[in-house]
Amino acid sequence: MNKLQLLSKPAWKHFLGIEGIHDLPLPALLAADQLWEHIRASGTTTPTPSDYASWAQASAESDPLSWLEHLNTAVITLVPSEMANVIGAKQLLVSTSVPPPPGSNEPSENMGAWDPCKYDGNARVRKVSIYPWDLPVDWQEALRRAAEGLPGARAAAPARDILKRMRDKLCQCAWSAREAGLALVLSKEVVDQYLTDLETRLRLRPHGIRWATMRATVEELHRFARYGGLVSEEDTGYLGKRLSRYTLYEQGQDALKFSALLETGNTTLGMLDKADALLLQATEESVAWRRHLLRNAGAILGLYSIVPLRNADADLTFGDTLFWEAGTWVIDTEIQKTAHHNPERLVVPLEPDYAKYIDAVVQGDYAARHLPDLRARAMKSGGALFVRDKGKYTSPTYIPRLFKTYAGTSFTTTRTMLHTDQATSRGEAGTRDTMVMAQQRGPETAKKYQAKNVRQVAVRRVQAAAADRRAKLVTTDLMKQLRALSTEEDTPYEDF
Repeated sequence: MNKLQLLSKPAWKHFLGIEGIHDLPLPALLAADQLWEHIRASGTTTPTPSDYASWAQASAESDPLSWLEHLNTAVITLVPSEMANVIGAKQLLVSTSVPPPPGSNEPSENMGAWDPCKYDGNARVRKVSIYPWDLPVDWQEALRRAAEGLPGARAAAPARDILKRMRDKLCQCAWSAREAGLALVLSKEVVDQYLTDLETRLRLRPHGIRWATMRATVEELHRFARYGGLVSEEDTGYLGKRLSRYTLYEQGQDALKFSALLETGNTTLGMLDKADALLLQATEESVAWRRHLLRNAGAILGLYSIVPLRNADADLTFGDTLFWEAGTWVIDTEIQKTAHHNPERLVVPLEPDYAKYIDAVVQGDYAARHLPDLRARAMKSGGALFVRDKGKYTSPTYIPRLFKTYAGTSFTTTRTMLHTDQATSRGEAGTRDTMVMAQQRGPETAKKYQAKNVRQVAVRRVQAAAADRRAKLVTTDLMKQLRALSTEEDTPYEDF
């Protein structure tokens, strides 16, 4: 279509008297012509930046920014009052124009071969550990075999994350042996020296010795002993005994995640309130990158408080692990547990109250009326749910870091928080339901959370009994005054 044919259309009769219209390039006129068609079809009388951005994506899906550039050239002459809206539309598109890198969510096990003891000239200085390339040669060979997935003497090759942890524990153990002048072998003497050194360092930490840390340490040494076949039967058996001992100690000590929840007072309902507050704050924020950050933070707090995915599975991707189906968002993902070679599948259709957190991210700064088109576009283009401002890629730590910043506790507490709330309010039924959502099956998990619930109930009963005894020692009026000064009784779960 040439200029004469285009300007002969009825929609242009109101603009023909404008000076400079015949000097406009054809691409600018074509963009404006498409705009008139969109306005006529939609009935829009006062377009907003999100309208222009949506029209640009519909008119030139492969390059909507160029369409807006051409349109901007046209509106400068034809309707200069709309220049601000067109500029705002370009800013909207820039914020979501860069897709995440392909394959960024593939598990590490699918990556190429790697050398766990490869020399690295840029490695940081270590204080209580030696470098992997300084380990005994036979240890390095065993680690490399495990990295290739080859079976060991008495155990299968571990997953990559476990292998890295095993290697790091061996490096610490070797450091302790060298410092004590002992031979670098996993003997009873070396193991005792390493565990003594580790306990000494842990005692200096704010939370003291964590038996879970000691258990995990011995577990990796025992795993290596069984895999490598380099340790005597006697010393392997000794590692097994130490592992059993620390496992018992761990069972009698509440995990730090329980303490963290107690310190912050976080509950599932409280976290959802924080999420909603962040989304509201985002609507009132004038700076674009801050709005984007607050929306992401609110969605992360709200979504993962109800679907407590592990760090490795939290980075959801449209069309891969996140789908718009039957009028709601559906999480459909494989759960990569470090101890399992075969991933489990989790499928969760979200209720509207929780699907709204994904919608908030998808909608961004667009008007709500464009949400259906934005959902369809997200599913068609794919990409990660959570990206940085202007579409920049996120690191694997982005979601956990944002959660900790705004929640006050680490991302790993989400399962514990949901378990605590549900076990306290609904008992065993709550624990069973939470185990499904938290991708847990083992009976030991249920026992652990039920035991925690029993202790909490017992503490409340003791406190109530003590309060009754105190009530008998003071007058009724004085007791009323004391209770008026105290905080409200802890009943955050009754409506959960």
